[in-house]
Amino acid sequence: MPNPPPTRRLALVEPDCALCGASGVQLEARGFDYEYDTVPDEFEFGRCTNCDHVYLKPRPSEEELSVIYPDDYYALAGPSVRVVADAQRIWEGRKVALYRTLVGPGRRRWLDIGCGNGRFLSVLREFGDPQWELVGVDFDERAVGQCREAGFEAHAVRVEDYDGGGEGLDGVVMLQLIEHVDDPAVVARKVFQLLKPGGCFVVETPNLGGWDYRLFRGQCWGHYHFPRHWNLFSTPALHRMLRDAGFEIESTDYLISTSAWTISLHNWFKSRGYPAWVIKFCSYQNPLLLAVFVVLDSILSKLGRETSNQRVVARKAL
Repeated sequence: MPNPPPTRRLALVEPDCALCGASGVQLEARGFDYEYDTVPDEFEFGRCTNCDHVYLKPRPSEEELSVIYPDDYYALAGPSVRVVADAQRIWEGRKVALYRTLVGPGRRRWLDIGCGNGRFLSVLREFGDPQWELVGVDFDERAVGQCREAGFEAHAVRVEDYDGGGEGLDGVVMLQLIEHVDDPAVVARKVFQLLKPGGCFVVETPNLGGWDYRLFRGQCWGHYHFPRHWNLFSTPALHRMLRDAGFEIESTDYLISTSAWTISLHNWFKSRGYPAWVIKFCSYQNPLLLAVFVVLDSILSKLGRETSNQRVVARKAL
């Protein structure tokens, strides 16, 4: 069962734009925690009037993380439907072929930022080079403990405070996480410091550019993810942040984003008071809806159109 909303007021902070430092915003979206009902508060995304970056303002303070991330949060629990979990693992395994080409053969050291219980590290171990050394960092000590039990080197620390274990990294992955951090520009600069010359940074994050964003923009778009997403990137904004950190942009791809479609529908029906069975049908684990949106986003991607999930590979120059 979802955690009951807290009886006290949620502690909030008023951040400035993480990309340019300006404070002025225009309203981009307004909505509630439609997915988990952790708090009754209404939240707003603002669009920076100086650089156009979109961020949550005000947002929960870091002391509220245990409130806004309930025990049944999807990233912690993983898919509960077997066919969805199997499909996710196959899909993620296909990504590792790209990682092999990025770093080349032989001993390479990879860092997974936000490793959780080691789920994606296990994908890297299964589909990657046997000589890879796999490391994870996560602020959740319980999850890090599970990651270690699975046989991985893992550290319960924010990446901003991680020293790299005394040697440079060949690759860093940050999958669907940079949108959750308070200062993504600081994270990008830290990753640049941790990488060896020639090392690569693979970032996957929502994109302000897919069809679902255009359809559900303003309240119900799934990737608003009130109040857990704090920074949302257009592709130009993400490129700009990475270049400012010292990186060269190597490639940009648009990937399928089934959860954005299904959660957008969930939010639209819930915000309009539809029956519970309709809302439940629009689950990100509904295999029927997932199949429909896999096909749709695959077609869009092949046609060179943007989806709501972008992958950028950035390189630290030799």
